[in-house]
Formats: sequence, structure tokens, C-alpha cells
Amino acid sequence: MNQAINFFWTIICFIPVIGFWVGINDMRTCCLFIGISVVSLLLPARILQLSDKPGLYERLGVKFFRKFVQNGELVNRFIKKNAPQYALIRNKSTAANYMRTVAMYERYHLLCFVFFLLTAGYAIITTHYAMGASILGFNVIYNICPLLLQQYNRSRLLKLSR
Repeated sequence: MNQAINFFWTIICFIPVIGFWVGINDMRTCCLFIGISVVSLLLPARILQLSDKPGLYERLGVKFFRKFVQNGELVNRFIKKNAPQYALIRNKSTAANYMRTVAMYERYHLLCFVFFLLTAGYAIITTHYAMGASILGFNVIYNICPLLLQQYNRSRLLKLSR
């Protein structure tokens, strides 16, 4: 179930990005932007964290979009229906594993965020305004919301560990 949700959002949100690059046929710039996106992974996670307090993320609407993502409320409800003993975090060991998973998801979405942002900017500069706006919109859905969600998850785990 988690992978189906993951696949759905990835396909939907990458369509305009891939369509743009295929349409303008500028693979040199695309590769440059991919390289810049990879370099962005060198940023320390700490400087990206907006807050250590879960309340900020809740005010930003994280609880709403948490319903529609992998390991989200709808998926967990479905899994628990079929496996009532299921729990993502059961002890300190699974919490530590989940913290590593959060960091991995955050890094992936940071890379995609930078790539989508550069692509949208390039689309606008090359007068593909509608495509640029579309890519910016999908950047919010596919990358900004998950980045906020991962930061929210980290802040909740840190709060629990104190």
C-alpha cells in the first residue's frame, strides 16, 4: 500500500518536469541541475529544520497532508485493519530506525525540491510560464509538504526521547 501511494505521487508530480525537459531537449542544463541538486545534499539537516516544536508544523497543515502519504494515517489505518498488532514505532530500536528513514526521505525530497525549483525557474526564464507554474505547484505537493512532514516527525521523535 505504501509503495502504491509513493508510485502515484511520484508519477503525477514528475510528469510536468520530465515533459519540460523532453520538450526543450536541453540535457546539458538538465544534468547541470541534477548535479546542483545532488550537491545540495551536503547541507546539514539541522540548518533546514524550521523548528524543534511540532506545533509550528501543525499550524502549517502537516496533519492534513499526513493523511495522504506513505506511512500516513490512511495507510496505517488500512494496515492495522488487516494486522492489528502493527505499529511503526514499538521501542527505542524501531524509533532509531524510523529516525534514519525520516532522514532518508528528507534528503530525497530536498534533492527533488532543488531540482524542481531550478527546473521551474528555467522554464519561466525560457518563457514556458504555464509549465514553470505547474512545476512550482507540484514542487509544493511533492517536496515542500513531505519536507515539512519529515521535520514534524523528527521534532515529535525528539520530543518523545527527552
